[in-house]
Amino acid sequence: MKLNYIAKSYDQDKKLKDILKKRLYISTELLKKLKYSNCIFVNNKEEFVNYLVKENDTVTVDLEKYLNIKDTPKFEDKFILKDAPLDILYEDEYLLIVNKPENMPSHPSTDNYDNTLSNIVAAYLKKQGINNIHIVTRLDKNTTGICIFAKNEYIQELFVRRKEKLNLKKEYIAIVNGIVKENHGIIEKNIARIDNTIILRHTVNDNTGDYAKTEYNVLARNEEKNYTVVNVLLHTGRTHQIRVHMIDLGHILLGDTLYAEHYGIRDIDKLISRQALHAHSISFNHPITDEFIQIQADIPNDMKNLI
Repeated sequence: MKLNYIAKSYDQDKKLKDILKKRLYISTELLKKLKYSNCIFVNNKEEFVNYLVKENDTVTVDLEKYLNIKDTPKFEDKFILKDAPLDILYEDEYLLIVNKPENMPSHPSTDNYDNTLSNIVAAYLKKQGINNIHIVTRLDKNTTGICIFAKNEYIQELFVRRKEKLNLKKEYIAIVNGIVKENHGIIEKNIARIDNTIILRHTVNDNTGDYAKTEYNVLARNEEKNYTVVNVLLHTGRTHQIRVHMIDLGHILLGDTLYAEHYGIRDIDKLISRQALHAHSISFNHPITDEFIQIQADIPNDMKNLI
């Protein structure tokens, strides 16, 4: 994969490194790697990053050369490859989008090093000659649904550095205890870690924590069994955002024993054995082609039965 950019009049006498950052959205960290890998060219000639660009110069970054350099980190440096089936929802030369099952972490950790979605994706991509892995969106262990993997470091960075342009939207189906009264609502509260815990979060009423915004629409109410099905649109992406904002609303995800135990709620897992949350739909403008992409993942049976 090669990136090309033809310098405009307003690029005249700008440093090459500034063009790479501002026009091609290359991060400082990746730029450093490309510089030492001799992968940056102007008019087919290798150039230093302090080169002063002229109008109509053709700037080229040879990502393929960088990815094939022998000392570039490989899967085997970080992952145990696991050959197992993948539910692939979308794939091209830049992206792999899969449907994550329940009871599977997105990536390895100290207590689960080899049985994760990333281990399976790593084995799959290895067969394509791709030697590293880059998660764009990840899910909690017991949340099901859509996960995006970039096939190289640059594509992953575009989702961060061109966030507004890509217009990434993530929608979830959640089932919460109790009856949600309003058909539609927006929760806009900062989220912070609960003191003396590693993972639990809560909403805060001051300026601490991270800004978070969640929008929801009620899809169905089950008065007899006392739960509500909601569609949730994330405007931000904070750890446990949906779980925490639903609690702030006065409801907790069915099956969410982690937070139920903290708040003293009993029998939350009577109807489903894991938190009832599914990353159902995702849409974005493709980072390379600008094509509008919209993907849906079927609702798993345990949640479908409740719905």
